Amino acid sequence: MPLDLISVKEATETYGYSGSHIRNLLAKGMIEGEKIAGVWLVDPNSLEEHQARMERLGNKKHGTWAKTSADKGAELAESSSPGDLPA
Repeated sequence: MPLDLISVKEATETYGYSGSHIRNLLAKGMIEGEKIAGVWLVDPNSLEEHQARMERLGNKKHGTWAKTSADKGAELAESSSPGDLPA
């Protein structure tokens, strides 16, 4: 583990993620860090790599279930016809 670890607070200020999101990424092993005396320390290189991966994936990072509200509205409009409305 690198010696240039940063605190979760510093990571939130530098990279714009919330502290809980960073701790979740650490707990899931998606970014590297170390828990010392109950406090997470983050490898900034690992966090930068994660951020770059997410930027490359764009909307695909959320899967097919994550659609914009405009897409969902268009689907609803297409699927409903006047005969579908209750009387």
